[in-house]
Amino acid sequence: MNVFTEAAERERRNLPFATVTIIGTEGTVPRQSGRMVVLPDGTIYGTVGGGMIEKRAVEEAVSALAEGSGRRITVSSGSGGSAELFIDIPVRRRSALIVGSGHVGSAIGELLESIGWHVTMFERNSSFESIAPCIDSTTAVIIAGAGDSALVDPLLSTDAFYIGLLSSRLRTVPSDPRIHCPLGIDIGAESPDEIAVAAVSEILAEINHATGRSLRDWNRNLIVVRGAGDLATGTIIRLHNAGYRVIALETATPTVIRRTVSFAEAVYEGTVTVEGVKAELATTLKDILPVLDRGSVPVFVDPEMTVLETFHPAVLVDAIIAKRNLGTRRGLAPYVIALGPGFEAGRDADAVIETKRGHSLGSIILCGSAIPNTGVPGMIAGYAAERVIHSPAAGIFHGFRNIGDIVRKGDVIADVSGVPVTATIDGMLRGLLRSGLEVPEGFKIADIDPRGAGADYLTVSDKARAVAGGVLETVDGFLHNHL
Repeated sequence: MNVFTEAAERERRNLPFATVTIIGTEGTVPRQSGRMVVLPDGTIYGTVGGGMIEKRAVEEAVSALAEGSGRRITVSSGSGGSAELFIDIPVRRRSALIVGSGHVGSAIGELLESIGWHVTMFERNSSFESIAPCIDSTTAVIIAGAGDSALVDPLLSTDAFYIGLLSSRLRTVPSDPRIHCPLGIDIGAESPDEIAVAAVSEILAEINHATGRSLRDWNRNLIVVRGAGDLATGTIIRLHNAGYRVIALETATPTVIRRTVSFAEAVYEGTVTVEGVKAELATTLKDILPVLDRGSVPVFVDPEMTVLETFHPAVLVDAIIAKRNLGTRRGLAPYVIALGPGFEAGRDADAVIETKRGHSLGSIILCGSAIPNTGVPGMIAGYAAERVIHSPAAGIFHGFRNIGDIVRKGDVIADVSGVPVTATIDGMLRGLLRSGLEVPEGFKIADIDPRGAGADYLTVSDKARAVAGGVLETVDGFLHNHL
């Protein structure tokens, strides 16, 4: 059979195949030109010369089919020559299998075909054995005929990514995320064409891993957080895990010390994962959307918040923890939240979250300010100011120990341009500034947890969790009541 005829027929039927074409030769080879079609089971149509070249070509084509990507290879002829081959895997159309060719089934099929899907129609009461060979992981199965719901159980043994039933809301079906009963998203559809729109929309959302919600809701679900230090990261993780899409803004040289639990490290490392949530550095505005679409948190260097001119989040959270306002104001987003002292709810922000350890930690303030900064860290295991280490001089910081190390009082843990920095208490080095950064005298550069080996330096702190809970509560309340 002519290779072009075979390729055209398989493409028409949406069946998998590879094409192999000689694109160059050197030395002694069976053929200077040639092409063939290779099927997943190794069956071939046409030739590229036989012998060692063809044997290797078939092996590589079958492998390329399994991986779903083409390749270019050079194969020895075994007699001093070689052939350069191009293996192409034609892109298969997404496919739908519709059981029941009534008004609704036909309307769904016509709509899918209009957007390029390969549709196979089966009459009502078709057997599972007759439809199973047409199903793979790219197939949506729509049961549009009454009485065909008995197919559901056997369909669960297939790779179909979607199984939809035209049915009553009261129909009881097996619990499987692939089963949609009744099929379609809620658009108030009544006519066959309207039901087709609802069904196809749901199918597209499923295969594209989209929510199926109105695009208007995208911004309603978007939150921008200024800062990506440890408290900010705890807040971002809580919001992310609650289903919000979060963009974190940072400076070009973050100076966080609790680096193992801070998304700010992505500015230096490119990516960082904390408690299973991944953050990725977005170097341009155009990088932000792909990072969000991957389910990660984009970290964008943007201390001036220019991102707000492109993205319009429902909520802006100031989590810099600078103890003063660095430019956040009400009106920058529909709802503005600030963490800690330096802000007044009702003037600088719509809500302020208390960050001082104690009974009120994480509480929501809708009028007034957080407890003023005392300059004294919260008490842990009987230690407060002693557990935080500040730079003894201005200069370049260089750490000698690692976060997580157990240290003793007096141990040299770092220096600042040659001036030694010693541990102030016994415990675990829970935070340490990144080496190479320039710091002024008195700058916070390390944190020792007096609980020693019992301390946790790889997960967000209890303080961060309490603050994050307050942020999530006020975000949920605002969005529920206003948007």
